[in-house]
Amino acid sequence: MVWLSTSHRVEKQELHGLHQLINWSIAGFAMVLPLFSAPALLPRLTSIFLGFAPPFLLLSIGYEALFYGALALALMGWILFENANLYILKGKLSPNALEVMEDSMYLPEFDRYLELSDIRIPLVFMAFFNVAFFGTGNFASIASFEISSIYRFITIFSPFLMAALLIFKLLIPFILVICAFSAITKLIRVPLVGCYFLVILCSDVMTIHFFFLVRNTGSWMEIGNSISHFGIMSAQVVFVLLLFVLTSIYTKDVRTKPARRVLQKEM
Repeated sequence: MVWLSTSHRVEKQELHGLHQLINWSIAGFAMVLPLFSAPALLPRLTSIFLGFAPPFLLLSIGYEALFYGALALALMGWILFENANLYILKGKLSPNALEVMEDSMYLPEFDRYLELSDIRIPLVFMAFFNVAFFGTGNFASIASFEISSIYRFITIFSPFLMAALLIFKLLIPFILVICAFSAITKLIRVPLVGCYFLVILCSDVMTIHFFFLVRNTGSWMEIGNSISHFGIMSAQVVFVLLLFVLTSIYTKDVRTKPARRVLQKEM
């Protein structure tokens, strides 16, 4: 469908209504499928990454498709790293401590307390979040995006629908990052709310840093960049919270242990 839509635009032919209907159907159906996947961590995340790939590819031109694949692989690498680190820590525990830890990992209400070493999780999250922010363009300037990327969904001028499609395309990388972040908190049994407050703390530190870098002298571009950096970091806290609520639809039932063993523990 990407090739067909692109060839029609190159040849200056109108995209048929059937083609647009197929594109809308593929994008909508693909985003619903992850909800019916297995609740295990890796299968659910893999289905989420694959489910959001069709709408992202249908809204992409050029290198952006490669960016999506690279970001998904990097997030999978982050999850595998945290899983390997968890098993290394288990190997250093005594048998009695390991048994207590395993018992606490079966039931979701027994989340452990945050430790100083857990600060790496919000720091890595902030790094991925900023990569997703600037990976496909400048979120603050919708006009800088190529309008041909939404030609596969709509061929008539509709500013509100076009802007909504562009914003949705920009939100997809953020959704992937936050889904991986939520899955990692369940994997290592740390409270999601506590990690979110650590993210707020890191955001506030960066906001204060950019606040002192705001300039009122120099060129208009330098002044505008300094103000936009401060504004972006200030709005990031609320923006992340809204995305957490949105992605909870996909990650709320994710399990890190087989359901059979959880039921045995409850019995």
